[in-house]
Amino acid sequence: MSDVARQAGVSRATASYVLNRTPGARIPEQTRAKVLAAAEALRYVPHVSARSLRRGRSDLVVGHVDGSSILSDRLPFFGLVRIASEVRKAGYTFLIHGDPTVSGLAAARAWLALRPAAVVATLDRFTEESIAMLAEAGTVPVALGRRSSELTATVVLDDGELGRAASGRLADRGCRRIAVLGSHDDRSADHVLGNRIAEVLATAAERGLEARYVPMRPEVDAAARVVEEWRRGWMPDGVVGPTDRHAGLLLGALVDAGIDVPGRVAVIGMDDDPFCDLLRPRLTSVAADLTGGDTPLAGVVLAAIEGRWDPGHAVRRFPARVVERESA
Repeated sequence: MSDVARQAGVSRATASYVLNRTPGARIPEQTRAKVLAAAEALRYVPHVSARSLRRGRSDLVVGHVDGSSILSDRLPFFGLVRIASEVRKAGYTFLIHGDPTVSGLAAARAWLALRPAAVVATLDRFTEESIAMLAEAGTVPVALGRRSSELTATVVLDDGELGRAASGRLADRGCRRIAVLGSHDDRSADHVLGNRIAEVLATAAERGLEARYVPMRPEVDAAARVVEEWRRGWMPDGVVGPTDRHAGLLLGALVDAGIDVPGRVAVIGMDDDPFCDLLRPRLTSVAADLTGGDTPLAGVVLAAIEGRWDPGHAVRRFPARVVERESA
């Protein structure tokens, strides 16, 4: 930083204000431009470790995802990537941290090794003890979940609109018997996917359709068993997967069994994962806008980080849109 100040012809303090984006610092625009030009010429980058030691924390925001989150029931990996772009605009560095084995105190220790300003993770990763450990270190925990929590600031994700859009799409194309897949034998145990599943069933009932909940773990063998049972009895003409993984596996099992998709059975998933375009037929899916709305999700997360938490914005309902492909 001293080299930058020398080349720009300013004090080290002025260079520091510019390069650290110090709030409230009144730096003439011409001076700011000279400092930034000098930093560019010298290929200056801040030393994150040194900055962390001085401040007691870094400008990192850690987003924790499971190693399999691209295909899991948890917050989609690609949703966090979209949040990351907004967080970066606010001056933070967003780091994806993936380890499906850690939660509670073990997770807190792994996160705190990075000295982050905040950690964003699904609610099940936090415990009362881990939240206390993070708070003592000056790290703000932000939970993402399907329900509110008294433990910490929690953004409640209401993605039921995806279920309404999926069920409505099948109804519009003339389906009369709808199957909605779930990961558990007991629908009440589908806490993560509950909003989506409930809205599929509710919308089908409103449209006068027959709708059934069909337990199916997102595994190849499980999908094959479901299709075999349908061939011996009740066969839907429309299937909704609460994730693209559920829908994609079921689609593959239908094709393997020689059942025409979408001619005999239409299939639609949720989350619009990139692999939808790799399936044959390509998988129709419902996408959620994780950054849209009056209060984007990233904005709510930043409010918690910066001490502007507003419980009134804690529930996020995401707009949904059907991404048309060949399976429905």
